[in-house]
Amino acid sequence: MPRSLPLLLVLSTCLDSAAAQAPAFTTPGMVQTPMMKPKESTEDSGQSDRFSSVFNPAFSFIVDAVADYVDPDDDAAEDGLALELRVLEIGAQSWVDPDAWAYFIGATDGETIAIEEAAVHYKGFGGNTTIRAGRFFVDFGKQMQTHVHELRTLERPLVLRTYLGDEVKGDGVQYDGWTGFGEATVVRWSIGAFGSLLPESEEEDGVPTVEVLNRKDAGDLNFTARLTGFTDVSENGVFQAGISGRFIPDAAAELNGSEVTGLDSSVFGLDLTYGWTSDDTRRALTFGGEFLVNTGDTTALLDDAGTPEVLDDTITGFDDDAQNGWYAFADWAWNQKHSVGLQYSMVELGADIDASEFELYYTRLFSEFHRLRLVGAQFDSDALNSDSLRFAIQYTVVVGAHGHGINW
Repeated sequence: MPRSLPLLLVLSTCLDSAAAQAPAFTTPGMVQTPMMKPKESTEDSGQSDRFSSVFNPAFSFIVDAVADYVDPDDDAAEDGLALELRVLEIGAQSWVDPDAWAYFIGATDGETIAIEEAAVHYKGFGGNTTIRAGRFFVDFGKQMQTHVHELRTLERPLVLRTYLGDEVKGDGVQYDGWTGFGEATVVRWSIGAFGSLLPESEEEDGVPTVEVLNRKDAGDLNFTARLTGFTDVSENGVFQAGISGRFIPDAAAELNGSEVTGLDSSVFGLDLTYGWTSDDTRRALTFGGEFLVNTGDTTALLDDAGTPEVLDDTITGFDDDAQNGWYAFADWAWNQKHSVGLQYSMVELGADIDASEFELYYTRLFSEFHRLRLVGAQFDSDALNSDSLRFAIQYTVVVGAHGHGINW
């Protein structure tokens, strides 16, 4: 009996669940973290030669822990309480000369260690341009550049986790530039080329494994592009709009010995964000959202060989029906230490199945390095017995100078 499986389950299993310089601007919804200032000369850059020991990069580490309770409708699914060190992140950053800034981020969940990012930002071409090379998160929308512990919410929105992945990083190079229009408007653009932009995911029984060849023609590289602009709309308000794209032109999927090649995947996004800050900067209101379209080979068609209870499925092909999804949020901070917010996300999964997620949260900032968050979330899906409730406490501590890519 033939059946279908959304390609999102192939690319990611997350459904269940540094800046090159100090920012010249603050965009609505931008994550606020300490940034390193560029040095004025190599004599004070922290860099060393072979005869000295003055090298002094800024180090940091982050502890992000979560305690949660999950109540699913499916009696066979895991429920109850769990305590988890979600991530221990260690990083270092430094200006190595007046035109180049480098950083790396390593992370562990207590079991495995991974290099999340390791990149150099070069600004020696002048103007407002940056060349970024190495491993870094994709420039898509306003959230994919941000590590999960820096989000407004406990998890990335459902539609982003589904179509792009929980965290997507690639080895490659990216060009960034920005320019101003008058005194109130700034426009930024970027384009990047990578070896692969498939999200990291654990192998799962019954789910095809998707791969991109290590060596490929130049046209088969994976690409990203983003164009965004923001403008003052009043003395206290800023509006931002952006469009983004992520492109995987050639991939292959394999399951139980059957393989399909020549697959492609493209995701497009339109994001809108508005931020308002009071005259004394103590109160802030931010709301916005993003609409995504997932195109290409979106849904794997499987043949269960008449044995639905046995994991012997084979791939018969892929559908190319476009899928849509979106999220919207609102966040209110009544002072610099307390804020509340809500977020709703909806996504098409293929095979006439939709899913949605609602998240309500309260954030208590003891300082810019010390945070406690209370979260309540509800997941709903057209699939049988897949709904669930989740209540969580997130505790995050930052030690040292810490900063990632600018999310604007």
